[in-house]
Amino acid sequence: MPVTVVYERIPVDISLPVDLPLVEVVPALAQKLEGLGEEASAYGMCLTTQAGRVLDDSLSLADQRVGAGEVLTLDLRSTEAEHRYDDLTEAVAAAVERQQVAWDPKDTLTLSVGATCLLFTAGGALLLRQGPGGWVTPACAAVAAVLLILAALAIRQLKEKGAWALVITAAVLAGVTLHTGFQGPPTGLRMAAAGAVGASLLGACIPLLDRDRPLLAGPLLVCVAMMATGLGTQALGYRLAPVLALVSATAAGISLLTPWLALASVPVTISLPDQPEGYHRAEDEGPIKAALTSRILNMHGLVLSVRIACSMIVLASVPALASVGYDGVALVAAIAVAAMLSTRAVRSRADVTAGVVGGMLILATLVLVIVLKRADVVMPMVVLVGVVGVVVLLLNVLGPTYRPRLARLTDVIEILVLLSIAPLAALVIGVL
Repeated sequence: MPVTVVYERIPVDISLPVDLPLVEVVPALAQKLEGLGEEASAYGMCLTTQAGRVLDDSLSLADQRVGAGEVLTLDLRSTEAEHRYDDLTEAVAAAVERQQVAWDPKDTLTLSVGATCLLFTAGGALLLRQGPGGWVTPACAAVAAVLLILAALAIRQLKEKGAWALVITAAVLAGVTLHTGFQGPPTGLRMAAAGAVGASLLGACIPLLDRDRPLLAGPLLVCVAMMATGLGTQALGYRLAPVLALVSATAAGISLLTPWLALASVPVTISLPDQPEGYHRAEDEGPIKAALTSRILNMHGLVLSVRIACSMIVLASVPALASVGYDGVALVAAIAVAAMLSTRAVRSRADVTAGVVGGMLILATLVLVIVLKRADVVMPMVVLVGVVGVVVLLLNVLGPTYRPRLARLTDVIEILVLLSIAPLAALVIGVL
């Protein structure tokens, strides 16, 4: 039967068998019209009438009352439909390709950078354990730091990512160099010198990192905390616990304020009703949107870096603060709870994970330190941890009916915890 078949807007007059099912006709027709591509093999093809009716493949043209001279359209089936495959191997290969990211040559560089940083950090920890007493230990740390800086320069020349990790590791090894370079109390001027040289190296490498510069905010904050601790304990003569209380409270405040500072640094264009017509040019929307997206991503890296750094600072201060008494324990607990509750207003999954994991690690370390120092509180701590775990589980299992009340209760707890950080730090310092 003569019909007109339209494929890719090109009509072709052709004669099709009337009595055969279309499932036997369409493949040969598609092959003749050069329409058997990858998508056609996956989704299949169909014939459609001018009225928009899709012909059934299991029926013939005569069964579907298609007359001579009718215009039919050969097209792909719906791409939203499930793929059709010739065998199981093809189906498995397609599923793997859709669901798994293939290994890329850039992943090899990223893995190499990560392994290098991990190995050099472990070596720095061993050198730090060796301590001062000779020139070999600081010389090894200095050579390793120089090698990492050269590697970061090479990656920068190749325009690849990962130089920021090498720079941070080099700053760690530079700090180890000065910390093991001369004698003295480990938390005194040696720590201050290590923080100073680390901050100097990070500051010098800022032009090297381009868009990854905000990631150095966290390591710089750690270096400043080390400088403040060293100067406060040895140069000013204060005890370690009060200095760490001040440093931890300040770090917690910076961690909570950083998202708002990052938001304030994002440029916003405000259109007023009384602005003259043509004030905002349409051709500027593309560059403005691209710049705004880049700024937001950079600020997200800054917030995440600062959040992780503050958790590390407080985590390192837990043993000294817990030894003070109930004031130090309450201060650490308040900072940990504030870090976790502050994530309720955060959208990023990475920020929420960093805040919650950091807070939980601080609380877990606090419990372990208390248990190791006082064996008589082991069972009360076990009961407390169990109760907290059950409460957290129930809060997440309860239905949405109770969520508004729990949200208001959580808001009150968050405000009280935030207000208690400064007074608790003052109690540990001895001001109150």
